[in-house]
Amino acid sequence: MTDGYGASAAGGGATSAAARYKETIGLARTAAEELRTWEQAREQQLYAEIQAAEENLTAATEAEEAMADRARRWWSMARDNVARLSWLDVGADPEPVPTARGEQASRYADDIRPAYHELAQAVLKLGWRAR
Repeated sequence: MTDGYGASAAGGGATSAAARYKETIGLARTAAEELRTWEQAREQQLYAEIQAAEENLTAATEAEEAMADRARRWWSMARDNVARLSWLDVGADPEPVPTARGEQASRYADDIRPAYHELAQAVLKLGWRAR
């Protein structure tokens, strides 16, 4: 009589069952080690991704602050140019636009320079009589 695995149920079955048990335990141990190795590698990968994301966030925050400072300087210069015009109310300082696209920040900044120069030239053309 056999036990379904080809081993006889009499004396040889115990050795066969022990061998299968050892094989199963060995496979389980190998699988656990492979899983542990994979988890450690994944942990390092995720840590590196988190680190990169934090660095990107820091760089983006610094770029945003630099751009806000640059915009404040341009606004201040524009306000100074029109401050002598008694008939013009400058109003409140501009607020950042939350929908502005960060990747186009340099284009936005490049658009400010010619607009400022147009303003400065327009104020100069008014002459002293318009003031």
